[in-house]
Amino acid sequence: MQEPSTQVKNGSQKQAKILVLITEDWFAVSHFIPAIEALVATGAEVKVATRVNQKHDQIEASGARVIPFDYSRGPIRPLQEARVALRMRALIAQERPDAVHAISLKPIALIAGLRRLVPRHVLGIHLTGVGLAGTATEGRTGFVYQNVLKLVVGALQQPTRQGIAHLFVENPDDRARLGELGEFSDDRVTILGGAGVDPDHFAESPLPGLTPARVGFVGRMVWTKGVDLLVEAYDRLAAEGHVFKLDLCGTPDPENPRAVSQATLDDWSSRANLNWNGRVDDISGFWKNTDICVVPSRGGEGLPRALLEAAACGRPIVTTDVPGCRYFVRDGVEGLIVPPDDAEALTAAIRQLITDRGIARRMGKAARARLLSGFTEGHLRTAICDKYRELLGMTSAAS
Repeated sequence: MQEPSTQVKNGSQKQAKILVLITEDWFAVSHFIPAIEALVATGAEVKVATRVNQKHDQIEASGARVIPFDYSRGPIRPLQEARVALRMRALIAQERPDAVHAISLKPIALIAGLRRLVPRHVLGIHLTGVGLAGTATEGRTGFVYQNVLKLVVGALQQPTRQGIAHLFVENPDDRARLGELGEFSDDRVTILGGAGVDPDHFAESPLPGLTPARVGFVGRMVWTKGVDLLVEAYDRLAAEGHVFKLDLCGTPDPENPRAVSQATLDDWSSRANLNWNGRVDDISGFWKNTDICVVPSRGGEGLPRALLEAAACGRPIVTTDVPGCRYFVRDGVEGLIVPPDDAEALTAAIRQLITDRGIARRMGKAARARLLSGFTEGHLRTAICDKYRELLGMTSAAS
């Protein structure tokens, strides 16, 4: 069987080339190996341009090659961004890919801004939420974010002869948000079930029914994740006399201006029955020994992977009424939904699940079923692989 290939104008065939843009190698490994594997499964030559730290070999194990590239994350600095854009333009000119798949806002902003200055190609815009920039409504950050979205909409509105652009989003709200800035066809959009998780690795297990109950949070220690609200809810419940254990898993992001400080983490850890565990590698094992998952996001996410992992393990979820979270969790079915930034409502929801284990068990089973309905790695791989074969006009020729 020959590899799928791109049909070119003169009738000959060549192997397609796909360039993936993603800021950090750890981000690629933690969330996007299934997506990269899906691109490799098309039969294309896939290269991943990312800042390399320690995950080079894990990315290349997917079948892709790694190109070191520093996107200079952090605060917006015009001169610095211009330099990165020039390096990106040179990279595109050197690689001459048939498709560019840009993941998250920074790479999307770069490639959308360069759209008219680089060789024609298929552009895959993989929006994983709006991130830190999307939570800013005013000031320079909010201004830049709105203009990035306008660039995206402009690319989606372009005639196909100028190069096909296709939008991949993780929830319907993000698609609707872009639609408010300009109309574009639904056939240029694919809604993915998040980054996808492996339901065999994150296997369902019965709630441990621990006494006291154990509540867990997995995610970066940053303000947008709402972990401070969870600690406030813990304090409120402790003051009411409720005894339970709260485990926080994750590390601060040093390049995120809203990262939780080490002093704050130390202060939280000084509380009885509250533990900050830092990075935890065995997430499946963590949920096996935890009763309830809390994802108190303030917004800006596509569909939190931590939420999907907990659901795969059969854990009930307390989360907030923000895009992505409300797409997966239905209030009263897979868990409980509360308003964002509302510590009182978050307290009430956690109270309900730590005191009514029957409801918690029922919601945990529903969460696993919801995950299997369209949010697994298999669903993600099929969606991306099929779409790119369509976008690149790939054919499979029998030998």
